[in-house]
Amino acid sequence: MITQGRVCVKIAGRDAGKHCVVLDVVDDHTVLIDGATRRRKCNIAHLEPTVHVMDIKKNTIHEDIREAFGSLGITIPARKAKK
Repeated sequence: MITQGRVCVKIAGRDAGKHCVVLDVVDDHTVLIDGATRRRKCNIAHLEPTVHVMDIKKNTIHEDIREAFGSLGITIPARKAKK
């Protein structure tokens, strides 16, 4: 079961193979994710859950998510600011 805070790996799309964390469960088939991926809604069929769970809230900023992944030993690249 995919719940809020579950660390997953994307298995489909342009972000395939990247780690993410579930920020919010939108409905039975869709969740909000962030991490090495873009912050966006994602179909749960495109995610492979891992055994890790983080204490993450829905409105957590990306920098805090990067730090939480760092404590798990997973490196998330920094985002570039838009000009």
